[in-house]
Amino acid sequence: MPRDRIVSFDRLKGAIRRHYLWAKIRSRVGLRVAWVTSGAPVELLLPFGIYPVYPESHGALCAARHASPGLLEVAEKEGYSADLCHYATSDIASAMTRASPIGGLPKPDLVLCCTNICGTVLKWYQVLSEMFGVPLVLVDTPFIPDAAGEAARGVPSPAVDYVEGQLREAVGRLERITRRAYSERRLRLVLDRAREAMVLWKKVLSTAERRPSPLTCFDAFILMNPIVTIRGTAGCVRFYERLLREMEERAAAGKGRIRDERTRIVWDNIPVWYRMRELSKYFAERRVCLVADTYTNAWADNEIKDGEPLRAMAEIYTGVFLNRGLRARAEVLARLVERFGADGFILHSNRSCKPYSFGQYDVRRIVQEGTGRPGHVLQADHVDPRQWDEGRVMGGLETFLSSIGSRGAP
Repeated sequence: MPRDRIVSFDRLKGAIRRHYLWAKIRSRVGLRVAWVTSGAPVELLLPFGIYPVYPESHGALCAARHASPGLLEVAEKEGYSADLCHYATSDIASAMTRASPIGGLPKPDLVLCCTNICGTVLKWYQVLSEMFGVPLVLVDTPFIPDAAGEAARGVPSPAVDYVEGQLREAVGRLERITRRAYSERRLRLVLDRAREAMVLWKKVLSTAERRPSPLTCFDAFILMNPIVTIRGTAGCVRFYERLLREMEERAAAGKGRIRDERTRIVWDNIPVWYRMRELSKYFAERRVCLVADTYTNAWADNEIKDGEPLRAMAEIYTGVFLNRGLRARAEVLARLVERFGADGFILHSNRSCKPYSFGQYDVRRIVQEGTGRPGHVLQADHVDPRQWDEGRVMGGLETFLSSIGSRGAP
């Protein structure tokens, strides 16, 4: 395993425990709780006094605690396809059975869905809306295809106009649901905190540019929890202030997370939650540091701009990583490879996350041609261990690492 445990993990455990406990307490005393997709504009909820929880984060927790297989079997017996997103099917099953490492999520008073990460979330949240008999608040975002030149880096104005209209409709629905007036002042305060946390998170991830790196992307997969679940709060800002200090101190002292770091790799896609410990140990033993990834970078790559709040939110939530074409996504991966001095990159071909995995062989070709660094496609699933083929996966990794001079630790 990586050495020199990161102290902030201890604080994170308490923060996660308090997050779920507080959500359940709020639900029991009649305060509103919403279930939210990971790409949704959660900042809209906080000014209305609505507390968000994330079924995707809960799905990751179920997978990491090896609770997913039973949940997936329940969902499949109910007629849900094994080819669907397993965040969706495991959480639907948990909602039906209350089976969960934390006793399930509290009953929602509404569900907030944004289509910028995939189309599956719409059907998933329609199921939840009907299951619990609660309103579905939808923010629809048009897909942003690849464009030439500078246009590839921006979001077309018509798309921003459309999503801004969606956000205004969502605000109106939230006013009717909560019987509480929209406050631009309160939203600006939430956005300021979200912006500050995102800048801090970006700086945390940037410390991995140092050699040796003070953290790995396996660390980042866990440490990203607050930027997803409590974004827009003072607690989120405080957590990343302290985490950044710790990472900078580690970097200044030359404390690498991997002993005698030799090879640097960038990861693409969601982690294999149920194999995190084993994969972390595997790479550490071979002196390989996974220094960056597209998944955690998605919460650091875009900064909420100043200006009219709903307009700024429309731009950032439309332009997220997964809502763009293959070439734009390849450019993000290539920039990470170059910026972090990686010797190669791994693309997790994730069976149950089609939007993230679609076109990865083309992405690999584009990035290899652009950077001159080799890429490897690892086939698995982020939640379902039934899709894990030990011989195929580990054999492929051995071959890939050997090709860049990293077979085994001396």
